[in-house]
Amino acid sequence: MAILESRNARTVRPLLGFVLVLLLFPASRFAGASSPQLDSISLSFPTPQVGYVLSLYDCAAKTCAALRSTHDAGSSWDVASLPRQLQQDLQIDSWDNYPTAYAALTVHFADASNGWIYGLVPVATTPTSASSNVVSRVWSTHNGGRTWNQVHLGPLTNTGGQVVQMATNAGRTYLFGASFQHGRAYLLTTRSNSDTWKGTANSFTGSGIPAGGTQLEASFTFSGSSGWFVAGNDRGYTASARLLSNGSWGTWKGPSFEKFGPSFTPISAVNDRVLLAEGESAGFVYPPASSVPPGWNDSATWLFISNDAGVTFKPFRQLSNSYHATYSTGPGLPATPSPGTILLQRSSGSDYHLVRTTNWGRTWQVVLAHSTSQVIFTSRTTGYAIVQDGSTPATRSLYRTIDAGSHWDHVSV
Repeated sequence: MAILESRNARTVRPLLGFVLVLLLFPASRFAGASSPQLDSISLSFPTPQVGYVLSLYDCAAKTCAALRSTHDAGSSWDVASLPRQLQQDLQIDSWDNYPTAYAALTVHFADASNGWIYGLVPVATTPTSASSNVVSRVWSTHNGGRTWNQVHLGPLTNTGGQVVQMATNAGRTYLFGASFQHGRAYLLTTRSNSDTWKGTANSFTGSGIPAGGTQLEASFTFSGSSGWFVAGNDRGYTASARLLSNGSWGTWKGPSFEKFGPSFTPISAVNDRVLLAEGESAGFVYPPASSVPPGWNDSATWLFISNDAGVTFKPFRQLSNSYHATYSTGPGLPATPSPGTILLQRSSGSDYHLVRTTNWGRTWQVVLAHSTSQVIFTSRTTGYAIVQDGSTPATRSLYRTIDAGSHWDHVSV
């Protein structure tokens, strides 16, 4: 009993002191103490329980970053540390300039201990530059975010190189990057608990990058020990590879509908045999192959399916018959949490909707009336998305579903 009384006494004294502070200082003195409005830009869930959300926010007109972590599937969130140099770099630019001054940063964790943050950050102006320059940076942690170190990536270091996409499967982490100065792209791999990055076997050490069009994109998708990789932009595919049994990447000709002349689109694995992709004509192949689906030349959008692990794709469902109502993809889309259930983003003018089907695309329902920039499913029922919810201009928030995408709720981080 004496021990309990002693603990209570130690608790009461700090509380009394806090009450005195409240009485002596007006409430206005605490006006700036509330949590900042976070703009969530990237999320990573290496396990169903463990996840990370990277955000930016306005800090006295400068730009600051925040990293939040959860270990209970998003029910609660804790503050995680960030690279000190990242924070210093971000604060070179004002909050108002950050969306256009440099590309969004990305967080990727292989598991609860090993993770990376990569992207373009501003650097100080020079006597010959009118505004801040940008450089590519990669930081890694191998102790759950307690400490971070900058990573130098061989051919991507000091050559105008940039990391485009990262992914993890079976203890290995993969990275696709491009050196725009040298006009080359690279696919690198490392054991997830280290940064011993090397070019993969079978000579996938370099490939071309688009000569024009939108920025370079890439996508990894896995199902068990099987994996597929594609890269490109709005003018088509520039690289593709298939995961081999030894963890390296080998030759794959890419989705067979590439001969139709589509824009780049990610590949989504339903299982190790069934793959899905959304495709729309890029208009750079004319005339396209004679086997194109009906209306392809009129900017129709189709869902393509492969039932042989990517060897061949065939038109599966027509999604739209013109560019006036198009379907777009992005990180995690198409999402296929279970066979027959597919999520895509549909746009019409300036309106964006996340749509869902549970019958392989025969009918679709709007499940989120907002623009979505990233979707991750950690199980057949639980998923997360970064959503432009319209609460404030240019602010994105985290949403969660626990019924395979039928309903989505805002999550405070």
